[in-house]
Amino acid sequence: MSDTLTAPAPARPGRRAESHPTAVLLVLALSTFAIVVMQSMVLPILSGLAQSLNVSLADVSWVVTVNMLSAAVFTPVLGSLGDKLGRKRVLMATLALTTLGSVLVAVSTSMGVVLAGRALQGMGFAAMPLAIGIVRSIFPPERVPSSIALLSALTGIGAGAGLLVSGLLVQAGVSAQGMFWISAAVTALGLLGTAVLIRLPETAGKFYVDVLGLLTLAGGLVCLVLGINRGPSWGWGSGTVLGLFAGGVVLLVAWVFVERRVREPLVDIAMMRTPVVLGTNIATFLTGAGMYGAFILVIQFVQTPAKVGYGFGADALGAGLTLLPLTAGTLLAAGAVSMLIRRVGPKWPMVLGTVVATATFAFLLAFHAEHWHFYVATGLLGLGLGLAFGAIPTLLNSGVTPEQTSVANSVNQTLRSIGGSIGTAVASAILAATLLPGLPLPTVGAYTTAFTVSGAICVLAVVAAVLVPYRHRETTKESR
Repeated sequence: MSDTLTAPAPARPGRRAESHPTAVLLVLALSTFAIVVMQSMVLPILSGLAQSLNVSLADVSWVVTVNMLSAAVFTPVLGSLGDKLGRKRVLMATLALTTLGSVLVAVSTSMGVVLAGRALQGMGFAAMPLAIGIVRSIFPPERVPSSIALLSALTGIGAGAGLLVSGLLVQAGVSAQGMFWISAAVTALGLLGTAVLIRLPETAGKFYVDVLGLLTLAGGLVCLVLGINRGPSWGWGSGTVLGLFAGGVVLLVAWVFVERRVREPLVDIAMMRTPVVLGTNIATFLTGAGMYGAFILVIQFVQTPAKVGYGFGADALGAGLTLLPLTAGTLLAAGAVSMLIRRVGPKWPMVLGTVVATATFAFLLAFHAEHWHFYVATGLLGLGLGLAFGAIPTLLNSGVTPEQTSVANSVNQTLRSIGGSIGTAVASAILAATLLPGLPLPTVGAYTTAFTVSGAICVLAVVAAVLVPYRHRETTKESR
């Protein structure tokens, strides 16, 4: 049931100075940001992909689904391998496979090959938790919180940036598949920078592949994510979707059972049950569910033709520009997070971020008649996102050993993504439930209901964040 492989012994502290932190951070930031952008930039170009591949819109939607499935499965798996085999070597393999995936999407006219490429791209989501582990391993203690906050914030703004980049490239005449040559070039550059600039000695030892744990975790996540993603088209009450959810629950329960009994588990359940880790993961899941629903709500609202009584008739580029303040807000918050962590610890910036996210939906409930209202709202959302997600890795790291950093952050990121998928599905279902007479467009009342529900989820995230059992110590140890 287990296969023997090799894993690195811890790097000697004296070797850490060989890597220049600023250059390493630049490479890691470029790589992680490019990967998140490539995941979301496909959304506005689905019709173009359908035409170039000669398939229907329903069929081409699988390029999104397959990518999400791959990310859900491989993020915790690669994070665990990074902690055991070496984060640099696993990050390099991840970037190489992601680059190959972009090339396959760019050159192929076969739907099957494109889906294989998107599956390889989905593996790139593991880059961020691996990067966090590298930062914690080689950076000076005083630079760890700010560096991790920046990396985490970049994954948050990547969704909006992907829509903007896609809109700009469409305006410039770049084809749907041609865009993936750009993403391939950027991740290839990240791979080169990782190989040259990150000096992290990784000496081999032994560990065991938890095959049964891998299969049950992968199967459970595939069932859960597939059910969430295909629920709107297959029907939430259909036997297939309900069966997927039931199968996902059974497999994930079996995974916990397996992990508690194998000699060397893929994910340490005892670590996951640590109060700080458990509380942070619950808060992360709820924060993702609350915040990520805003993306689809804002995009669809501003793209609605004004003649129906609301909306502003924005095109893909205009919708992407509406999310531009989110980038500014997130980066501003990421810059403040490290200072707040030093003063009050990582818990309260996370709490503040969820409060700001709640305020964002309260603002949208009251103000959504003018386009500039949405610029203000996305700026507020960026502040909340940057504060919450910028602080979460440091809070999580306070409850795990350095050797568990990547796998702990991988599980946390997977929970954030699943929460975001659920939040997006809930928002979409609310919009689809109440349509304008004779038009496939939601009523403005459907949007206000969706704003209310997303805001309520953010309130739950505030409560969960407050309840995380963390007490700040005036030392840098918890950032390591």
